[in-house]
Amino acid sequence: MKKLLLLLLVLALFSVSAYAEALRFSMVGQDPNPVRAGDVVKLRFKVENMWDKTRYDIRVGILPEYPFSLYGEYATKEIGQIDGRQYGSNAVYFDFKMKVDNGASDGDHEIRLRVYDGNQGTWDLKNMFYVDVEYEDIKVKPYIVSSNLITSGKSGAFTVEMANSGGVDVESLELELLPSEDYKLLSTSSYVYIGKLESDDTESEDFNVYVNEGVQDVKIPVRLTYEYKDKQYSQDTELTLHLLTEDEAKKIGLIKSSNMPYIIGAVIVVILGIFLMRRFRKR
Repeated sequence: MKKLLLLLLVLALFSVSAYAEALRFSMVGQDPNPVRAGDVVKLRFKVENMWDKTRYDIRVGILPEYPFSLYGEYATKEIGQIDGRQYGSNAVYFDFKMKVDNGASDGDHEIRLRVYDGNQGTWDLKNMFYVDVEYEDIKVKPYIVSSNLITSGKSGAFTVEMANSGGVDVESLELELLPSEDYKLLSTSSYVYIGKLESDDTESEDFNVYVNEGVQDVKIPVRLTYEYKDKQYSQDTELTLHLLTEDEAKKIGLIKSSNMPYIIGAVIVVILGIFLMRRFRKR
């Protein structure tokens, strides 16, 4: 009895092994290629039968692991029976859709398949299929690129530049200056619509303001909103415009010292001296 069970087990293993040898699986493409982190990729596989017709229906399951997850469909595909010598242009094709995690790193990531051969058994296909993932971060950064404001208590202009240093284009970019106690807006509007900002490109906008007395570090809250892949993004940033005191500005020559008070004082002294001399002579 033990010998019979052992023989049946050997035959079953041989059968699974034979099917595994006869059926050849390969991944024939991914769309898009490469796929960006956070996107959905369509994977196309094919199976070829190099031996006789399979006796049982074949099912193929996908085994998603990080950074992949199944996207909107079942994890197994019903292939059915495959005729003998069915390969080349007669191969059987099937697809899976996978969602790539937003934090996926660059490089090739493995995808595994599991084959179910009716009642004969299962086997996993490892180290065979790899998906090319490209990580593209969204980086839109505002900063003050120029200003003619030197000291507080004055009006002037500054320029806000937005740089897209990420690897993707963003759409519908909007810039808004938020209220601040440090300045009063003199421009007609605090809102500007930019539109599309391509990767590795910049756009700039000018604003006129009056800086309140006694303010040296002007806090300028800025809000950016934009779209990528039909998803809305919003980010708030506080920019800082550093000003000088009048003494500091005079020392480095940015503000010229006025001699008018001294001249007026000297004139007053001369007039007063003449007046006193005339009174003295009259005596």
